[in-house]
Amino acid sequence: MMDSFFWDYWTDPKDKKTLTGETEEEENMLRENKLLGIPRMRQIKVRSNSCEINSQFRDSYTTCYDFYSKTAEDKEPFGLKQGTAWTYSSESQLSASSYIGHMGTYGGGGFYKDLSSDRNETVGILKELKENLWLTRGTRVVFVDFTVYNPNINLFCVSKLTVEFPPTGGALPTSSFKPVRLIRYHQSFDYFILTCEFLFVFFIVYYTMEELRELIHFNFDYFFQFWNFIDVSILSASYFCIVYSIYSHISVINKLDKLLETKDAYADFDELGSSQKSYNNVEAVALFFAWIKVVKFVSFTKSTSEISNTISRCVSDLLGFVLMFFILFTSFAILSYLLFGCQIERFNHPVVSFFSLIRTIMAEFDYDELSRASRLLGPIYFIFFILIFYFVLTNMFLAIICDTYSSVKSEIAVKKQRELKDIILGGFKKLMSRGGSGDEMTEDEVAPKGETKITFKDIRNTLVENHFSELEIAMFLSKYDIDPHHMVHEAETQKLLDDYERRGFVPVSVGLSSREFRELSDKVEAMEKSIALAAKKVEAILEQVEDLVNVIS
Repeated sequence: MMDSFFWDYWTDPKDKKTLTGETEEEENMLRENKLLGIPRMRQIKVRSNSCEINSQFRDSYTTCYDFYSKTAEDKEPFGLKQGTAWTYSSESQLSASSYIGHMGTYGGGGFYKDLSSDRNETVGILKELKENLWLTRGTRVVFVDFTVYNPNINLFCVSKLTVEFPPTGGALPTSSFKPVRLIRYHQSFDYFILTCEFLFVFFIVYYTMEELRELIHFNFDYFFQFWNFIDVSILSASYFCIVYSIYSHISVINKLDKLLETKDAYADFDELGSSQKSYNNVEAVALFFAWIKVVKFVSFTKSTSEISNTISRCVSDLLGFVLMFFILFTSFAILSYLLFGCQIERFNHPVVSFFSLIRTIMAEFDYDELSRASRLLGPIYFIFFILIFYFVLTNMFLAIICDTYSSVKSEIAVKKQRELKDIILGGFKKLMSRGGSGDEMTEDEVAPKGETKITFKDIRNTLVENHFSELEIAMFLSKYDIDPHHMVHEAETQKLLDDYERRGFVPVSVGLSSREFRELSDKVEAMEKSIALAAKKVEAILEQVEDLVNVIS
């Protein structure tokens, strides 16, 4: 660690041509990384007698140090009992965040000591801590925090070196490095990004106004629509990213100004590093939902309709399957924890066992490891798990999906639904026809000047694309007395659409409200499906009867 912080030679420590330290580049870590401020060492301890010793061993052991927890944490002064290294500092005083390690989650407080920018002074500090027994049996973790900046790639690296001391003895070293771009506007291209960010903010504000209009119009029903949930998620994530960008820019400027004034101070970039990680996560979620929303705009095509209808129809069957799957999977996870938890690391906890079995389903497993843990139970466990989940449950899942997909595909095949390529080609042909290259209309069908030519076929295709049944289409055309052999002009079409939007499509002679007509239409459609299903069953019975007659004869 000392050789990394204080780089006194170029390549070989035996080389006599050591660095003089006269320039700032010669003071950099590994030549290219500027150490911002000075490093900080911090430890967290637990109290003596934080656990209970068995009565049979109390003569051999007088003290007991438990795993780390908030209740067992030691906050009393020790050693020299003066200075930050020997007195406790709270999490709020250090402005530090908690850390999740292998042996537990540690708080942001503790006993800390800031090192020096000079190598000899740092060696003296470490020597003093060692002579006065700064590390004790109660020490559960030691952190070394520092931040470096690389001007070549314009990145900060918030670094944390960690050593955990479990109550079983030994040490578990780990490290955490968070590279973040805190100085965002450095090159000319960065200002182009800044312009795009302003456009993004303008778009989000406009998008928010549109969603507020929908919220006012639909009231609480707004929150019961799936695509509205996606919109709210995108807006929430976007506003978080905007606020964080402003906060990080201001914080970095203030911190860098202070560091340039006082170089012998600890550079606390841990909060910014953690916030940047959260920012990246939220940004990823926003981008994910934005791409999910693309499905909304292509849902009118045949392939997307098949997928969405398949998922919506098999939800109830999948819920029952998932419940059974979860029960069996949890039982196997607990069984693996109890059988192999002491011998195999990936089964040392029920939750870890659960995710390890998910990896096993993905064909990532080690059979030899199970066999070494138990010559008898390991192979038996592996065989039963593969048989149940690979050959039974996986095929059941695929069967549910395939069965629903086949029925959905057969229904969509009856309803002639246009593909995306057909819609694009159709729009192109209409554009060319309006430019004078089309021949869909005869001379005696010329519309009045300034009006668009719309045929009976166009209206019928529009109704089909909006999921109107054949009965509804017939009633619609009958109501407005549309002749299949003539065209409909723009004025007549606009009047038709205004009437449709104002009152909804219900024939005057029926005498029903729009809601009642929709309910009746749904019942008729359900009746048609029931009759079709009954007809299929009758056909199957007749075929069986014919087979039986043939066998008898």
